[in-house]
Amino acid sequence: MKQIMLEGGLKVVTFGPPAPNFNPLAASPAEVERNGFPPVPSDPHHRERYQRVFNQLKNKLTHVEPTFRVNPDRIHGPRQRRPTDATETSTNWSGGVVYAPQGQSFKWIEGDWVVPDVDAPTQGQWYYCASWIGIDGDGSGDVFQAGIECEVFRSGNSITRNIYPWWEWFPAYEVQITNLGISAGDMITMILCSTQGAGSTTGTVFFTNRTTGASTSFALSAPGNTKLIGNCAEWIVEAPTVGGGQSAIADYGEVFFSVCEAVTAPSGTTVNGGSGNNINMTAGGKVVSDGNLITPTIVQCLYAGVLPS
Repeated sequence: MKQIMLEGGLKVVTFGPPAPNFNPLAASPAEVERNGFPPVPSDPHHRERYQRVFNQLKNKLTHVEPTFRVNPDRIHGPRQRRPTDATETSTNWSGGVVYAPQGQSFKWIEGDWVVPDVDAPTQGQWYYCASWIGIDGDGSGDVFQAGIECEVFRSGNSITRNIYPWWEWFPAYEVQITNLGISAGDMITMILCSTQGAGSTTGTVFFTNRTTGASTSFALSAPGNTKLIGNCAEWIVEAPTVGGGQSAIADYGEVFFSVCEAVTAPSGTTVNGGSGNNINMTAGGKVVSDGNLITPTIVQCLYAGVLPS
């Protein structure tokens, strides 16, 4: 393991490559952590899921020891609402959100999705689409989150796209993972874990490109005096804040988040992402991105803005 200090005092611990033929399902919890794998859950449902994904990936799994760049002009942050908005709308989020049962807090979240191939609705302007999972941010001032950024610019017949993975523990800035290759059409599996749910000041990100087998993980510390609240968990397509202002949402088509599950502390209760509230993103008084709860574990985000001409 290696500790890295990033701009702004952010502390990150990265893991080296796992031992050859390492099997997390046959290892001790300490060995699993040391080799950079997610904790093996005791719940039979989650354990079966863990085993199935590991068996699918083990022959092509490639460890990437991550490198990072802080992007101070990119912020993902909490859900923004106008005073007159209904509870199911937001100016920056669309997707699904669930709230922790009374006396509980979220400590763990997972999700799968396919990276969209974004387009620009108009010429000569950058458009943005961030797809991510996270804990906190709807009714709390922090967000522990990680996902994929897609940016697109169209000029004539020329289209420029930037796609990269990132993480953020708001109120700190976005941190880009600079050496984990991601392309439109890749399937992503992501798990975020905190140490204890509410009050946690550290968390771990587990990020796997299911299409290529490239995988990385790292532990990070919350910025400043920030602590996890654990009041909500979410699966989101977002128009991030760029250069201090609200960005315009790219035409991303649709994103289906599957295996939308979050686990609470201290009881270990599983809460399904499709059992909470949907969120629709608005701009200029119109819905530009729909959030739809398709099944208890599937959340759909559907682009509803201006179509490219």
